[in-house]
Amino acid sequence: MDDLENITHPHLYMTMSLQYLTHQLDQLDAMGFARETSLSLLNLSENDLTDPKARIDAGAVEDMYRAAAKALSDPLLGIRIGHTFRVHDFGKTGAVYSYCNNMAQVLELNSRYQCLAVDIGQPEYLIEDDRHYLLFNRYEAAKDMHHVMGGIFAAWATALRWLSWATGQELKEAHLMPNAPEDISLYQDILQCPIIFGQPRNHVEFYPESMSKPLVTRDPEKLTKAMAILDSLLGQGNEAENFKALLIASIQAAIAEGRISLSVVAKRMDIGERALRKKLSDLGLSFRDMVETERKNMFQKLHAEHKTFAVISQALAYNDQSAFNRAFKRWYGISPSQYAAGLSD
Repeated sequence: MDDLENITHPHLYMTMSLQYLTHQLDQLDAMGFARETSLSLLNLSENDLTDPKARIDAGAVEDMYRAAAKALSDPLLGIRIGHTFRVHDFGKTGAVYSYCNNMAQVLELNSRYQCLAVDIGQPEYLIEDDRHYLLFNRYEAAKDMHHVMGGIFAAWATALRWLSWATGQELKEAHLMPNAPEDISLYQDILQCPIIFGQPRNHVEFYPESMSKPLVTRDPEKLTKAMAILDSLLGQGNEAENFKALLIASIQAAIAEGRISLSVVAKRMDIGERALRKKLSDLGLSFRDMVETERKNMFQKLHAEHKTFAVISQALAYNDQSAFNRAFKRWYGISPSQYAAGLSD
């Protein structure tokens, strides 16, 4: 795995976002390694840090860490800094994970977006014999970047443990490539699971049953918005597809809150009602048809959960039972009462 190359995003290869770096500079400053010193070693100014798209060579960051580690007499400095990272510390790139439906989606999106923060290897969500792993395949050029790699791994472990708490599960086990240091207490504090050192790859393992449990922080609407922004940063995605995905997520959220109209959805999408109408017209989309489709999809899900027609009608934001009855007949050609009578025959 050491000969991997970043072919998908070559413009990010072996670099770190300055936005991601800023958090680390703050932590180093708090630990006694002056921010001015870090910036001088990196040949950066405070103004450079204000550009959300700016990046720096990862090798320069590793050199800065080595100087800081020597000054602070802390050989595990990168890991210690990574442990302070929280999912919202890197804007949309971090927040996107808290909006995911479950841990499986978190790991899949991490494999997609991790490079926006720092790109010295490729994370991979891997399932082997029903065992679920987050695996980190570093690039050959990053093999000696112990502080940067340690920081990434500690940030992952901390964020993923925080997210896994929402499912009631901890990490199951961790394998690390380096040999065990004399004092492994910092690793234990960060991972809080069994750790095996000197392994052929870096990975953390999750309990299989935790992967599909819904996260309490999930938010499909915010997830769709965040993904559209991140895809644009990667130079991927399709504007029309992103718009439609956001529209669907906003319709679903509006229905769930009991108020569905074009003006309500436009407000949720942060777009004017007139602009939304024009966008729909340009893409050949019917707002009414889309609402109808999402209501039918939601009905099928709720019906499969054995909810009553009265409960479903309310959940789909119909003003009265008769409106739901008319919609049901459009979908299936019979009324709910006829459907119920057929089941009882």
